[in-house]
Amino acid sequence: MGVSASIYFFAGDFADVLKRHDAGVEQTYATHDECAKLFKGLLDAGVELTIHSFVTPEAREERPIDGLRIVSLGARGYADSGRLHEAVAKDKSEAIVAHFPNMELLRAVVAANSRSMAVLANSYNRRGPKAWLERRRVAKLLNSPKFELVSNHCLPATNHLASFGVDRSKLIAWDVPHRFDPKDATAKTLAPGRNFRAAFAGAIRADKGVADLIRAAARLKGDGLELQCSFAGSGEIEEMQALGRQLGISDQLEFRGLVPNGEVFDLFRTADVVVVPSHREYTEGFPLTMFEAIGSRTPIVCSDHPMFVPVLKDGMHAAIFPGGDAGAFAEAIRRVVTDPDLYARLSTNAEKTWAALKGPADWRTMLTKWVLEGRKSEWIGQHMLVRGEPAIA
Repeated sequence: MGVSASIYFFAGDFADVLKRHDAGVEQTYATHDECAKLFKGLLDAGVELTIHSFVTPEAREERPIDGLRIVSLGARGYADSGRLHEAVAKDKSEAIVAHFPNMELLRAVVAANSRSMAVLANSYNRRGPKAWLERRRVAKLLNSPKFELVSNHCLPATNHLASFGVDRSKLIAWDVPHRFDPKDATAKTLAPGRNFRAAFAGAIRADKGVADLIRAAARLKGDGLELQCSFAGSGEIEEMQALGRQLGISDQLEFRGLVPNGEVFDLFRTADVVVVPSHREYTEGFPLTMFEAIGSRTPIVCSDHPMFVPVLKDGMHAAIFPGGDAGAFAEAIRRVVTDPDLYARLSTNAEKTWAALKGPADWRTMLTKWVLEGRKSEWIGQHMLVRGEPAIA
């Protein structure tokens, strides 16, 4: 008899993901082809599979392939309560993967009569008593025996979980194959001029540093350096456009909305700098857009986010500034686009940066091995964090 498994994702139209994959159509999100391959691989192995998507335009159920049920829960946002508890309570699957760290989801999974795994892509960086209490609650839930494994995206974010009390013996870092590799791109040199292009991809919101970039561009304009800024992503676009008008640089801002993953790489490759200005408190792990930035060999200007600094060294892998400081952001950009030696060094070192990020378990293999073989999988044992981690050059 085959295994039954459920995976709970934060969002996504996974029926459409499968259609795009079968048709060879570009996915909007870099990981979605890996999702389609995972689903089909599990089905081929005889797994009865249910995919839950939490935030969706409507609640519905689809069965696009024999053995696969896709349940859209219709939540409006992360804090929409009740739906996850109800879905997990009804879930009779033998194996459950909680693929985002919603507290209601984690509690419901701990209470369920299934073997379970938590797979995250975030960090907990806020300060103060409430943030400390949140980390304590998260660690307690993840340390429950019900979670056989806990995985986070890349080594810095996985080590971060251990730093506030998650049992290191159950931690495994994950990553996905990346389409773009710096060895496939030529190193870049600085083109002379006073007009430059910056590229950003991700959620358009203040704590991702979008407003900081707009303010930095206004400062640079006042000093005679024009920075054209292109943004790929959705979110608070109207608010950011209004800030651009207020600062008199609307003509320097281009908001492209959601674009296919391949177009994001092209945007990065043709820019003069790629910016990743997340505030220190932002809850991301190591963002996939950082891999695309490194693969493009375009110099990176990024904040000192706690998940970046273990990997990226200032002047070696990126130009780093204090997150949330628009003045320091502007100065970091100025440094890169006015110093040919620094520019060339950051581009040339992309391969070293890339090598420093290797080592996490392949996401699709990790989930397949766990669903089919459980914690006793030899492959999983070989990729656990306690076996050590590669040094960062």
